[in-house]
Amino acid sequence: MLHTPVTLDDGRTVDFAASVGAATPDVISSRDLTALQRAADAALYDGKHSGRAHLATAAHATRPSINGRRAGRPGTAVWGRAA
Repeated sequence: MLHTPVTLDDGRTVDFAASVGAATPDVISSRDLTALQRAADAALYDGKHSGRAHLATAAHATRPSINGRRAGRPGTAVWGRAA
């Protein structure tokens, strides 16, 4: 359904897309939820920037994050400000 544009009442169409991050304990070598979320988040943004799916690797778990987002990403350096 995400590949099908939605037509608004005024005739304009809106395209949709979705990105999902995934990490597994066996690949990340940790069952720590924070590490798994950090890895999934990093893989998610790798996928967004490349346009391809990325399953989290151990390297993704070592990336620093701010409030659940990768450090240095525009709009994430200030607490409470959305990107």
